[in-house]
Amino acid sequence: MRLRWLACAIVMSGIFAVTVPVEAQGLNDTLSRLLSNSCEGLRGSSVTYGPELALICQGGGAAATSGGTAGAETRAGAEEQRQLFRRLRQRQGAASADVGGGSGFSLFASADYQKFDKDTTRFEAGFDRDTVGGTIGADYLFRNGLVLGTAVSYGHEFGSFDTGGGFDHDAYGVLVYGSVVPISSMFVDAVAGYAWKDYSFDRHTSFAAQGLSISGPTSGDTDGNEFRVGLNAGYDFLLGRFTVGPRVGVLYRETTIDAFRESGRTGLELAYDNQNIQSLITTVGVYGSVAISTGVGVIVPQATAEYVHEFLDDQRSVGFRLVQDPAQGRYLFQTEPPDRDYFNLGVGVAMVLPNGLQPYLNFRELVGYDDRSSHTVTLGLRVPF
Repeated sequence: MRLRWLACAIVMSGIFAVTVPVEAQGLNDTLSRLLSNSCEGLRGSSVTYGPELALICQGGGAAATSGGTAGAETRAGAEEQRQLFRRLRQRQGAASADVGGGSGFSLFASADYQKFDKDTTRFEAGFDRDTVGGTIGADYLFRNGLVLGTAVSYGHEFGSFDTGGGFDHDAYGVLVYGSVVPISSMFVDAVAGYAWKDYSFDRHTSFAAQGLSISGPTSGDTDGNEFRVGLNAGYDFLLGRFTVGPRVGVLYRETTIDAFRESGRTGLELAYDNQNIQSLITTVGVYGSVAISTGVGVIVPQATAEYVHEFLDDQRSVGFRLVQDPAQGRYLFQTEPPDRDYFNLGVGVAMVLPNGLQPYLNFRELVGYDDRSSHTVTLGLRVPF
């Protein structure tokens, strides 16, 4: 029996572990291999290379530095879905508080800021990223607890790579969402969304071999699309002024980045293939809050903790070509393998005012992710009619 359990544990660890092939290479390693020994890894002729690449291929050994890559995942416009789920809970909580937050139509707006840091690894350069965004929407709460609504969002993401260069992205999204209360104290939320993303990348590249040194910036622009659908469910136990309950959720997201070519005068400009990123995450967590009555309304401090598991987002191979290589040989580099398991912790406070206005403030922290950290703050307001 003990051996059977051990065998089962080994199989399960193989399913959930992130494995990296021995031959997998990041962009720096791939370029160094292609350009070494007078570019013997390329499939073209040095006579017909572009001018800067021809100089590079006249050298012997090579050491290429690519800066950041255009394969890194972005998050512009991704925060609004989490805020909608939180907003649905606050909306229905206002109704139950019976202080002007009952059934009917309402507008809401929120603004969020995220600070994100990623360490340099074998496969990708580290970077610092700032994301600012906002969501505006409208919904209707029926007396049976059903909520139907729609929202539009904007997110702007900018940052710099540790090795030079940076990026600047914009996301424009639309979402539809709803919530039902199948039994008392239980809820099921659903949301579907689409976002169009505009990407802008700047890399600092360099090459050194036998007295030859070339360095400089490259730049490229492209766009892409993101589709996502999610479910979130929970049950609230009411213990006087306190509310506590479990939360479970699932989110599927598919992001595309269109093919594009970089411009510059280093010989290391790249033409990237289309990219496709699929993610399926589940969350299991707990929520707690306490309602404090004051002379101006009800103050509701709250906290959440959730465990996140990623099922689909694997290490990806990104296809590329060297712009100054007329043979246009296609090569591959690998992106950073993601962590499968991590946690989100959040604290916040909402106010339910007698006139129905409901301001709220929330903080969220990424915990337990191997090479990255993030801190998010959200400020919002609901206005009933």
